[in-house]
Amino acid sequence: MLLEVSERAMAHCEKSELVLGGGVACNSRLKEMAKLMCEERNSKCIIPENQYLVDNAAMIGVLGIKMFKAGNITKLEQSKINPYERTDDIIVNWK
Repeated sequence: MLLEVSERAMAHCEKSELVLGGGVACNSRLKEMAKLMCEERNSKCIIPENQYLVDNAAMIGVLGIKMFKAGNITKLEQSKINPYERTDDIIVNWK
């Protein structure tokens, strides 16, 4: 699912590079599939070494700042997680 959404995003945004990050990027099968997908799209696949992928706290912090500046404010007691939500269903207004 991650690569399906990534490939769709690359196509819609006319991008020719994919960067994997966070702990999930340590997954060897995901890396293999990402490289293959990028090869087929004639795109560049960028995957940092595993030592740089295990903790994504900085990425979460940067995203939080961007979302806050875009007006996305949710009180803690109103926040929730939907484990079945797809990434392509998220409304992004913090570009």
